Amino acid sequence: MSETKIISLNSKELADISQVGGKGYSLIKLSSLNLNVPPGIVLTVGFFEDWIKKIKNSDLYKEFILQLSQNNNECQIILNKIKDWSLNNLVLSSSDKQDIEDNLKKLFPDDYNKILYAVRSSSPEEDLAGASFAGNYETYLGTQFDLLEEFILKSFISCIDYRVFKYKLEKGFTASDIKIAIVIMKQVNCDVSGVGFSINPLNNDYDEAVITSNFGLGESVVGGIITPDEYIVNKISKKVITEKLGSKDKIVKLNEDNGTSVLEQNSENQKKSSLSKEQIIQIVDKIIVIENSYNVPIDIEFGIENDILYILQARPITTYNKLPEEFLTKPNEQRQLYFDVTVVFHTMGKLIPGIENIDNLKESAFDGIGGKILLNLSNVMTKFEIETITNYTSNINSLIKETLLNHGNEYKNKTECKALKINKFNIIRKVPIIRIIFAKYFAKSSKSNFENQMSRFITESEEYIQKNIDSNVPIFTILEHLINNLVTYFRSYAIPVLANGIFFGYMKLKNLFEPYLKDNSELRQDFNNLIKCFPFVTILMGLDTYKLSTYLDKNQYKNKTQDEFYQEYLDKKFPKEFYNEFETFMKKYGFRGEGEIDIVNKRYSENPKTIINQVFSALLEYDESNNPQKDFDDTNTNRPEIFRKLYKFASKKGFASEFEKAYFFTVNFFQYRESPKYYIVFVIGSVRKLILKRAEVLLQRNLIDDIDDIFKLKIKSLDHILENVDVLTKEKVGNKIHEDNKCREIITTWKRQPIMFDSRGRIFSHERKEASKKNQLIGDSVSYGKVRGKAKVLKTVNEKVFNPGEILVTKATDPGWTPLIINCGGIILEVGGMLQHGALVSREFNKPCVVGIENITDIIKDGEEIEVDAIEGIITLLDREE
Repeated sequence: MSETKIISLNSKELADISQVGGKGYSLIKLSSLNLNVPPGIVLTVGFFEDWIKKIKNSDLYKEFILQLSQNNNECQIILNKIKDWSLNNLVLSSSDKQDIEDNLKKLFPDDYNKILYAVRSSSPEEDLAGASFAGNYETYLGTQFDLLEEFILKSFISCIDYRVFKYKLEKGFTASDIKIAIVIMKQVNCDVSGVGFSINPLNNDYDEAVITSNFGLGESVVGGIITPDEYIVNKISKKVITEKLGSKDKIVKLNEDNGTSVLEQNSENQKKSSLSKEQIIQIVDKIIVIENSYNVPIDIEFGIENDILYILQARPITTYNKLPEEFLTKPNEQRQLYFDVTVVFHTMGKLIPGIENIDNLKESAFDGIGGKILLNLSNVMTKFEIETITNYTSNINSLIKETLLNHGNEYKNKTECKALKINKFNIIRKVPIIRIIFAKYFAKSSKSNFENQMSRFITESEEYIQKNIDSNVPIFTILEHLINNLVTYFRSYAIPVLANGIFFGYMKLKNLFEPYLKDNSELRQDFNNLIKCFPFVTILMGLDTYKLSTYLDKNQYKNKTQDEFYQEYLDKKFPKEFYNEFETFMKKYGFRGEGEIDIVNKRYSENPKTIINQVFSALLEYDESNNPQKDFDDTNTNRPEIFRKLYKFASKKGFASEFEKAYFFTVNFFQYRESPKYYIVFVIGSVRKLILKRAEVLLQRNLIDDIDDIFKLKIKSLDHILENVDVLTKEKVGNKIHEDNKCREIITTWKRQPIMFDSRGRIFSHERKEASKKNQLIGDSVSYGKVRGKAKVLKTVNEKVFNPGEILVTKATDPGWTPLIINCGGIILEVGGMLQHGALVSREFNKPCVVGIENITDIIKDGEEIEVDAIEGIITLLDREE
């Protein structure tokens, strides 16, 4: 056998990962960094060519390929048969054995046949960024030289394991491909061992290393046998931030003859730290060296024998949130604190009038980058007190208040943000302050002004876009014109109604009654009825969706599927009145859609299926005596009576006058709370329509493959391409798309979508009280009530069929979800506050709603029975152990 089929771990040349696998490649690289790696060899993929050929020529393998092509669920059975066949039919040739012996003899000339070895699988797909394969392949510790062939074979056949097969399918690898390398390295008889992370895997902090360890071999740590000691270390200051001792009631030790055993840990070791402060810092230093060499966050496995630290493995961390350069600060710089506003303008950030540096997140108040709008709270805090910010944002999302109260001072920048230097006189001069001060006097005219002028804005904008749809006026100029006009209209007409409706109306009401609500169910119900069913534009859209269903006969469709219903819509089989009403609906809401604030996403006018699906659900769910329109009308009819009842309560508590004033503002102005977003989305939808029309020429000239590629460009870049369409090549356009889309591409890899995070990756989460039972989760109640039902976990509105009465579980909602919310039994959201869309709509339609439970879409499984207790803020997973 050729010598190149066995490679030493201390090789001077870095071998190809396709031959030595991820683990082998990593160990060779670590050795080249002069790190203390136990000596050993790699049996390359080429070493096992004969074994792979024999497997592929077997009848069992051919049967496996057939089943795989048919997507047969019995693949696990056939793979187990192939493993059994391999154990009985595969042996190393005499030359193979001799090659292994010769290579080990070079490394250990005096005792190669006396020492113990670790036999470790090393797949070419393993430990790659995006695919760790952790725990899927087999490792055998404490192996005697005479038993190497047996454990090489056992390690080899782990590449045929069903776990590996499933993981390959999920990660996009070729599931039928068999290839593996095997590492044989000297066994370290560890006194202490463990795992180290170059970032904190819990909060994504780039500047915190985390170490977990136990006495003995590392299998007790990586195998989850015990609760290990845990140390969190600041990588910059080298200070241990937290030290938490685990139970460590077990220890894994080498057997004298072969293999390992799990033993009881002595009581002394259970109570003491497995690592000294010096050892902790030594491990962190090595972690930093390895991370800098790999240029990505990594985790390592380590062992310590006789006070000598060995690095046993290193691999990229595949489940962290990488920050784009625009978000990052250097390790020793002042960190910036960001809030994801989730109002995504997509490359429109530079258009906000009067704000400088809007294209530099670290120097401005906010910026639109990569499909997100981020608020830089570190800069905002230089202009506004923390208490002021928390007072105005607590109803938007409670995590802002919690984070700022706990960490605000450490994130506040030292110098005032230049972009926030505001001329108060100019603001007072431009904003109709008098309409806010004398709100009652101007109430009627303020409302009519807003409604009339915003209607005028839509008419003017539609005429302007139509006039320029085929003109040479750049899209950026058109967008700038629309945004500037919208800001002017908002400043003159929206600010008075919003200030009075939100701050002096709803928020004041909530603050007055909140201390009494939790322990008084009758008061809670009355208060909820008082503040629900205002004619928000989103609520009206939901009611209009229900109205569409009233033109159809339930009996005709109750046995049809959603797809059959949609096909009848397409085939024009619905009554003529339905299509007339649907046309009116589209004129009002056709520019909206799921994720509507991002110009990338399609509108209802482009894809009406979302609305038609919800019409179908409403048709099956409601009747004349039970429907959202009736509930809306009844609530508005009964509101004065509820007010009188609550006024008596307020009088007893001494705040009747404040209540009456806040009620007036709420009833007259709170309904406009979502109106600004409606008009912003109108602009975005209109510009999207313009872009699609202008960009048709790029498809015709074969400069792009997919029309959606244009939304990966910045608008100025698109304008430049359209101006030079005759001279540009497809390659140049593609390069510009790739350049402009870098930030969005990074953000789309995020496993977690944080609301609050900083410029060194740290993600902030709620500090919640512990649930009393294992099957319970704690969140914030934003719409009171209690309901049981089956969970429907959705990432997008149209991901799967939603059945009436199911409990909606998702990250967050926008108006695109309104028709679906109307038909649900209850709602659980990962993010949100009292004024978030999902909270508002849930209150309008009496749906219990709990928000603020991180990773809820991963925790709750589709179809499981759950209880939403939106009185106490508790989610109970009824099918799970208490």
